[in-house]
Amino acid sequence: MNDDDELFTIGQLSRSTGLSTRTIRFWSDSGLLPPTTRSYGGYRLYDAAAVGRLELVRTLRELGMDLDTVAKVLAEQVTVTDVARTHVTALDAEIRTLRVRRAVLRAVVRRGGTTEEMKLVSSRKALNSANSCSGGPSGRPRAA
Repeated sequence: MNDDDELFTIGQLSRSTGLSTRTIRFWSDSGLLPPTTRSYGGYRLYDAAAVGRLELVRTLRELGMDLDTVAKVLAEQVTVTDVARTHVTALDAEIRTLRVRRAVLRAVVRRGGTTEEMKLVSSRKALNSANSCSGGPSGRPRAA
């Protein structure tokens, strides 16, 4: 795929990238990877620039970005840095939640928790969730 004038079919892209033809076709149909041209038989053909775009789409998807966000990055409506910053913030929140879950589960294992205890933990979690959404019992934002 070094020749800039060379065109590639979806099958060739699939073999060279390891992505399935179905995924490449889906991204193409979604507008993320428009074909450079079509063959006389109607097959989609892609140039070297499209190969680079395909690799970028794959990387962004592997990082957990949804298709709308990928489209915005490709259209230069948002920067990769901005999207990465947002994802880091979301991941940090998710990691905090997972740490709390792990701590609760470890406590249950250590103490041999009962069904009643789990109900109490569940209702306490719901209360904490409601407080964090409203900024806490005082209505003021919580300190980090």
